[in-house]
Amino acid sequence: MKTREVMDVLAAARGDALVVCALGMAANEWWAATGSEEAFYMHGAMGFAASFGQGLALALPQTPVWILNADGSLCMNLGCLLTEAAQQCRNLKHFVVDNGVYQTVGAMPMVHAGGADYAAIARAAGFRTARLIEDISVLTHDVAEIVAAPGPSLTVLRVEAEASFLGTPPMTYEGPEMKYRFGRAIERRFGIEVFGPSGY
Repeated sequence: MKTREVMDVLAAARGDALVVCALGMAANEWWAATGSEEAFYMHGAMGFAASFGQGLALALPQTPVWILNADGSLCMNLGCLLTEAAQQCRNLKHFVVDNGVYQTVGAMPMVHAGGADYAAIARAAGFRTARLIEDISVLTHDVAEIVAAPGPSLTVLRVEAEASFLGTPPMTYEGPEMKYRFGRAIERRFGIEVFGPSGY
């Protein structure tokens, strides 16, 4: 599978889910596929997309929350799987784009590339539902069931490492602007206050 075709399938199935993207490939490809401001794109915080997504799922329990992680980011914070399994947020779906390399920094190979079974690690951590998908036709067929089923679940999406990744432009904003765009989108959608009078 290629990352962009995976993102296109997920984007078509997203519905009203809020999305938290790991920095690099996952964030850039999701932005390219959706241009969505109801997504938080991590910058300079490798490994913490899952922690951010977990907090969001706890704060908004009636809202679907997706984590779009990458194998490199997941391995920077494998403990997130224990937390997700312990919290049992039914509204949380965790997707891991597994290309076997740290693509953003020149495709350096992942530690134990090809030998780690992230779905098995998730099941051992306490996830009742964890799967590996390696074929786009399987993802296209199964995505509606994955989205509809109660979480937490982990879906590993095995994709090719692609040199063309660096040609995918990132979102056009970052840092404080990203925080405020996402926060304002949440305020508009839910009618809640994210930022006080002082802007934080």
